[in-house]
Amino acid sequence: MLTLRRVSKFAPALVLIALAVPSSAFGQATRTWVSGVGDDANPCSRTAPCKTFAGAISKTANGGEINCLDPGGFGGVTIGKSLTIKCHYTEGGVLVSGTNAIVINATATDKVTLKGLDINGIGIGAQTSLSGVKVLSAKHVNIFDNEIYRFQSGVTIAPTSAATTVVLRGNHIHDNGLGVVTAPGSNAITFVSTVLRWNEIQDNSCGVSTGAFGTNASTPTTTDCGTASSASGINKLATSNLHHNGINLNANSGVFIRGANATAELAWNEVTNNSLFGVHRVDSGNFRTITNTNTITGNGATDAPNLSTALTKRAAKRHRG
Repeated sequence: MLTLRRVSKFAPALVLIALAVPSSAFGQATRTWVSGVGDDANPCSRTAPCKTFAGAISKTANGGEINCLDPGGFGGVTIGKSLTIKCHYTEGGVLVSGTNAIVINATATDKVTLKGLDINGIGIGAQTSLSGVKVLSAKHVNIFDNEIYRFQSGVTIAPTSAATTVVLRGNHIHDNGLGVVTAPGSNAITFVSTVLRWNEIQDNSCGVSTGAFGTNASTPTTTDCGTASSASGINKLATSNLHHNGINLNANSGVFIRGANATAELAWNEVTNNSLFGVHRVDSGNFRTITNTNTITGNGATDAPNLSTALTKRAAKRHRG
């Protein structure tokens, strides 16, 4: 049996061994850092940051956070766990060409937050990059205070394996084929739901689309705004709640709803100067309005709501803010 005296003889050597073993051997960090002058061979600590989000994600624990230490372009990434990427106080650039920028393909219990990113698909006129943010699977996703532009679809919410809720707040989504599209990615899910608050969604082909039959986001034509028809074989509940958004100057429809299982609820929005329709519903899509709260004007045309909720004091308190 080792005595205390014998153990003490080994203590200095044990300390040196511990220092020599990389931190990854003891587990991933709960907070990691990226820098414009970083290196993905680094441990992604504040004093030795990584270069890219893809390099940092493997060194970040489930439920952890990646922060930007200084301005930089940090590349696209696929997120497969609960994670926050937050670059709210410096330039967090994600610039891609011909592909998706950020793909969220996590588990049915994971929560993901993206905040303060500049997500650029490069294309001018004919966009070649796919989606700025593409949600395939997660329990809940927050997309806050980002600029997303020059993609075929700014934000594609099309979950394939889990009922998913997404909240977009304070984003500027512009110069895309589609601004935001919400639709089931398969019949394996029960529903998909998106809440949009205080976003500026402008100068896209279509602003906000909600479809029960899935997506056709690569071809946002004047008839589909990125939504598939019933021929897709998919038909699930899809809802979008739009409160306090500016939806303006889109070339097709500001708000587009397709299918009887698709509903867009609008309250306190400005839906103005969209070339074809302010709000357009097809295939029995549902347009619910909170009475006398929206400004819908200056559009080529607009469809009347088929559902409405009276503006009670309780409704006003719930929807404001």
